[in-house]
Amino acid sequence: MVLSVLSKLKDGLSHRNGFVRKGAAAALRLPRWWQWVRASPDNYRLTPPVLANSFPKSGTHLLFQVVDGLPNTTNYGAFLASMTSSFQFRERSPENVGRFIRSFAPGEVIRAHLFFDKQNAADLAATNVVHYYIYRDPRDVVVSEAHYLRDMNRWHRLAPYFRKLPSIDEAIMLSITGFVPPIQGLEYPDIAARFERYAPWLERDDCLAIRFEDLASEKRSAVIRQMAEFYSRRCGSRFDVEVCVASMTASIAPDKSHTFRSGKKAGWQREFTPEHRERFAAIAGDLLVELGYEPDDAWVHAPLPQSV
Repeated sequence: MVLSVLSKLKDGLSHRNGFVRKGAAAALRLPRWWQWVRASPDNYRLTPPVLANSFPKSGTHLLFQVVDGLPNTTNYGAFLASMTSSFQFRERSPENVGRFIRSFAPGEVIRAHLFFDKQNAADLAATNVVHYYIYRDPRDVVVSEAHYLRDMNRWHRLAPYFRKLPSIDEAIMLSITGFVPPIQGLEYPDIAARFERYAPWLERDDCLAIRFEDLASEKRSAVIRQMAEFYSRRCGSRFDVEVCVASMTASIAPDKSHTFRSGKKAGWQREFTPEHRERFAAIAGDLLVELGYEPDDAWVHAPLPQSV
């Protein structure tokens, strides 16, 4: 009962109140630690931890809400990011990341922005973590990130640089190009370089990669079923897949995300200028082809659809 109330405070009613959200997360640390201390290898086999990993601004909360409907799982409010808090925005040491992964409790659901690293992958496998990774059209990512850093998170270390720009167009351009060179030692690479830190997760059999656009479309039911079946292959406990799919679907509530803005697909078409298109293609055009979002670079000079 207590865990349920605290989880609701953290991710439900308090989603607009950062202080309440962080306070609830702190209160959940003790029960999380207790579950970890008393855990046996059988506990990890029967109820594996679940990692909801994402490239930032690619549907983190949507993915988390779906996996939060998996059976025998608990949300203790943990968040693992390869970069430290948005206020500090420094990369965690490999040792710090490893300790965090090894501290996962059985049945825990963890949100993450976790870079690929061979040791990270090995630690996740050793802890029997069921790993989901969500990604999104990088053009929509830069638009979402520009709005987020300019208008929504004033405490982020990058926010002052975005907020001082005279227009959202310039903020989107900064999200595309990053800082060249780094400003005062602050690393913020271009969009292709940022994605590269996560890209190898897409190639691993022990990680289920999910496109945001599929999870937010008429393909949702098929994707959620795939997710449930992926979990069932790693979970030592028996459960009804049909009931699991229904529970995962019912967990979706985008309005409960404290970072939710619009969640629309192809929003970049409304906000990209011709300059954005040219610059993005020069930096990350190949990435769009590799991810299957475009067959070539014809999109750069294509007219906007009539419906946009």
